[in-house]
Amino acid sequence: MIHIILLILKILGCIILGILALILAAVLIVLFVPFKYELSAAYDGAPEAGGKLSWLFGALKVRGSFKDKKIRVRASILWFRIFSMGEDEEKAADTVQEAAADAEEAVKAETEDILSAPEDIFEEETTGSAEAVPPEEEAAESSSAGELPAADAEPEEEKKPEIKPEALPEPDKTPEKVKKVKQKKKNKQKKEGKLSALRKQYDKLVHTKDMAERFWNADFTQGSIAFAKKAAASLLRHVLPKKAAGHIRFGFDKPADTGKILGYASMLYAWYGDSLTLQPDFDRAVLEGNIDIRGSIRLYIFLYWGLRGLLNKDLRKLIKFIKHFKGKEETLWQ
Repeated sequence: MIHIILLILKILGCIILGILALILAAVLIVLFVPFKYELSAAYDGAPEAGGKLSWLFGALKVRGSFKDKKIRVRASILWFRIFSMGEDEEKAADTVQEAAADAEEAVKAETEDILSAPEDIFEEETTGSAEAVPPEEEAAESSSAGELPAADAEPEEEKKPEIKPEALPEPDKTPEKVKKVKQKKKNKQKKEGKLSALRKQYDKLVHTKDMAERFWNADFTQGSIAFAKKAAASLLRHVLPKKAAGHIRFGFDKPADTGKILGYASMLYAWYGDSLTLQPDFDRAVLEGNIDIRGSIRLYIFLYWGLRGLLNKDLRKLIKFIKHFKGKEETLWQ
């Protein structure tokens, strides 16, 4: 009996270990198998662009293109399409055009049949539709039209109510000097209120400025900024394309403008190097060329920097300060 129980437990343990191994393998595949992307763009009187994102040796593919002012997107897993945009619209437009052409042909056929019909049919329809009106009805209509309703009697003149003169207001007995004194007091109170409001606003601005300076110069803020710079530089190096190639031919109406753009572009030569060829045209205004970019992205780099951010003391202190800034701004500086 004990041997059977141990055998069952052994089988269950092997199954659990197999499931855990499969989960671990799936996580490692997602983290370390790269997502490959390809981007291409061209301009020769009209812009065109295309791109592709693939993962796991093409098991997952997403394609997109922009051509003739239309966007087309298609996503598929293995050989099954899971999403598409633009292709179905083109098929629907083709079916609509075919239906419209069929309708036009049917209308033409019907008009030809109507025109080819004998003239006797049209004569019978026209004669049968017109019916004679009996003279009795005509007389009744003429008599009813001749009778006119009697004119309404003129309304009697309405009696206008007598307007009583309103009571005249009593003259203001207060002297003018008392009025001037009261007006001066009111103006003085208004000025004092405005000055006090301006002082409060100024004090608030000064306090905000001091808090901003203290926040910027705090140790956790500077430490968080240094960490963010390192993470951004590492992620940018990882995401940037590994291969880039292109050829651009450009020119302006004024040769001086073409020379300026060429000078600015030469300052960035260390960035694009030999992968991009620039060909200036000093004779006419022109813009044409193409660019192809290829690269890959692995998700483990985002997980790595995310974990480092959670373990960073300065970043955690900064998040805590931002959450409780309004209620505990004075005590959090300690």
